[in-house]
Amino acid sequence: MNLEYFREFVVLADTANYYEAADRLYMGESTLSKHIKSMEKELGVSLFDRSTRKIALTNFGKLLLPYAKTIMQAQFDYTAELENEVESLRGRVTVGTISSTAKYGITGIVSRFKKLHPDSTVRMFEGDPDDLVTQLNSRKCDVIFAHLPESASASIAFESIHYCDDSLVCILPLDHPLAGEKVLHLNQLKDENFVVLAENSTIHNLIIDSCHRVGFSPKMAFICHRVDSVLDLVTKGMGVALLTEYLTFRPEDGNFPENAPFAVAHVLPEVNVSVNLCYRKGDRLSPMARQFVELVKDMIKE
Repeated sequence: MNLEYFREFVVLADTANYYEAADRLYMGESTLSKHIKSMEKELGVSLFDRSTRKIALTNFGKLLLPYAKTIMQAQFDYTAELENEVESLRGRVTVGTISSTAKYGITGIVSRFKKLHPDSTVRMFEGDPDDLVTQLNSRKCDVIFAHLPESASASIAFESIHYCDDSLVCILPLDHPLAGEKVLHLNQLKDENFVVLAENSTIHNLIIDSCHRVGFSPKMAFICHRVDSVLDLVTKGMGVALLTEYLTFRPEDGNFPENAPFAVAHVLPEVNVSVNLCYRKGDRLSPMARQFVELVKDMIKE
């Protein structure tokens, strides 16, 4: 049976109207009707009750519907996987990363890889670790650089290469009374206004959990989606912030002065996080993705 017929059947079941279904499918009503009748003839049952003004699924149609949707999804997954494999053989690598790739040196890795493999194509996208895990799990990318959340181990098995360690630090305006301190206890910040990254991000949740552990909830004055916005608001005296230390570094392309316009202090209790390069355990990496992983391993050793 033509697999496209299953898609047409699902759309017709969803709309219960030949005109609307044909319009969605960019085909004529008569062609759609002919395909559905062909399905019914091959299966030996009626899939739709046409005795009323608006068609409805018969019991046989209701039985077929979930299987037809599964067939559609399988076709989509296979096509996507096939396209990915073809692109990989042509030399494409898809890399998912945490935000601020320059500050973690990831753009440097990609640049070096491109120089070594000038005919390759590197597709990069940034996301929160949970999103990156989902993308890796669904084979939308080859590798990810991420602070992996604890939930990751339950959703997918990874091959993991330790890339770097990071830790939580406090960012303060230069004229803040605590700006001269090298180390601060989180309790010293309980009365401060906080500038934080977006809710439900891994860093946001890490900050909330860390403050809760020492007995207070941070007063969130600003919630931002970009690290640069957090740093700029702190610089303007709008509050203090907790970020991982790498996010305070001057990026390779430089978007704030060499002498940062804010103060940085380590926090106690110490909160450490690691960044790992991960790919799916047991999966065969494309030749180009394997070359990328080997380059990262070599650069870590340098």
